[in-house]
Order: sequence, then C-alpha cells, then structure tokens
Amino acid sequence: MTEYLAKALATWLIAFFPLAEIYVAVPSAMAMGLDPLSAVAWSVFGNYVPVFVVYVAYSQILRIPRFGPWLERRASATVRDRLDRHGFWFVVLITPWIGVWIVALVVRLFGMDARRFFLSSFISIALYAIVIAAAISLGLEALGGASG
Repeated sequence: MTEYLAKALATWLIAFFPLAEIYVAVPSAMAMGLDPLSAVAWSVFGNYVPVFVVYVAYSQILRIPRFGPWLERRASATVRDRLDRHGFWFVVLITPWIGVWIVALVVRLFGMDARRFFLSSFISIALYAIVIAAAISLGLEALGGASG
C-alpha cells in the first residue's frame, strides 16, 4: 500500500507542475507500474488542482506590480465575447496544448463562467489522459505481441 501511495503521489506531483502535466505524468505513472486507470486518475487529479489554484489566486496575481497591469491591458472585449461563445470548446481543445496553468489564467482574465470552465477543463484533462493511457497500453500490447 505504501508503494502504491508513493507512486500515486509522484504521479500527482508530476501532473501538477507546468510543462510536465499529463503528457509526462501518465507515461511516468505507467512506467512506475501503476495500472492505466490509476495512472489516469492520479494524473487528472494532479493536473486539475491548478485550475482551482489559479482561479482562487487570480486576485493575488493581479497585485504583482508589473504583471497585474500588463495582464489587464490584454483583456479585450472582442476576445471576451469569443470566449463567451466558444470558450467551452476552446478550453477542451487547447488546455493540454498550452497547459492548464496558462489556460486558467487566460480564462480568468477574460471572465469565462466558472462552472463552464471547471467542467470543460476537467473534460479536457481527463480526455487527453485517457487517450495517452490507451495509446501507451495499445503500444505495449503491440510490442508484446510482436516479440512473443
């Protein structure tokens, strides 16, 4: 049980940090010996926590002297309107490509509805994690079948 928890915590930490996120967490978890379901679950959990961290810490981020005003100047009405109309799909498609930390900051900056954002980011993270785990499992099965 201790070994499983250590692997789960390592997976969670890998998924939490920017740049690694689910693309590194899922394969790492499976390489450590976690089953695909556990690899996906812990990776999604670790990668989803920053959504709340950024969402809650946003007002503190705006207080950073050079960063806050710079961010606020980037908030345009045109982008805000587009995000209101297409934000759900934007988040689903783009989150794994540019990272949940940046997407959470951008979405918060442009004022996307919190419930829509939380749902779309969860769907995105979970979907991509499942695809990665399935691709790894299928690849390992193909390699195992070819050598045996």
